[in-house]
Amino acid sequence: MPARAAAPEFATIVGMPKKPVTSTDELIRMLIQVEAAAAGILEQQMLHRLRQQTYVGGKRVDIQQLPRLPKSAATTVHRVKASLHGAKPPVWRRLEIPSAMTLDLVHVVLQAAFRWDGYHLHAFETVCGEFGAPDDGDDWSERKNEATAALAQVAVAEGAKVVYTYDFGDDWRHDIVVEKIVPAEPGTAYPRCIGGRREGPPEDCGGIWAFNELQAGRAGTFDADEVTENLAGLPKVLTPAS
Repeated sequence: MPARAAAPEFATIVGMPKKPVTSTDELIRMLIQVEAAAAGILEQQMLHRLRQQTYVGGKRVDIQQLPRLPKSAATTVHRVKASLHGAKPPVWRRLEIPSAMTLDLVHVVLQAAFRWDGYHLHAFETVCGEFGAPDDGDDWSERKNEATAALAQVAVAEGAKVVYTYDFGDDWRHDIVVEKIVPAEPGTAYPRCIGGRREGPPEDCGGIWAFNELQAGRAGTFDADEVTENLAGLPKVLTPAS
């Protein structure tokens, strides 16, 4: 009877350790480190993206580099409608402002147009970032000097929007929309007010909700000529040559 063949020997991996080099605890630790590194990279990407954006009236938009002031700005005016956000009934002013006027003077125009007294801080939100007075700075904001940017630079075309906020406590937000950019009329002094509706809020009255209740007992009169007279005392008034 022939001899039974020997059973085949199973191959073995030479040098394979009896126990795995990495324990379960070590794997968990490695996964945690990988997740932390990925989260750190994602956080840096998000921060970088946020730095490329800015807020204009509560809407986040891609921040734009401040353009050069166009030569035409010396002889044009921005016709804008400045509306007090949330006011019911609406409160607004239609203003013609020299296109080359810097934002520090636009601030003065808006103060006069809405009869503010300048007691509080203010800021402009634009597609080129946030601007304000250097003396009004705080530790967390990245506001640029409002004297370094003209209206024509932060609102370059019709339909452009700028937000002016006065008194961060009562939070008076003024939505400024460019309606037209037109040649200045020869011999006409700017800035000037050419229309509007209702008187603005009194200082420190508690914000827009309190003001809306207050409006019920106030007259709806408004005098654009009176605002223009107040604007005549500004440091710079554009009077194009005839």
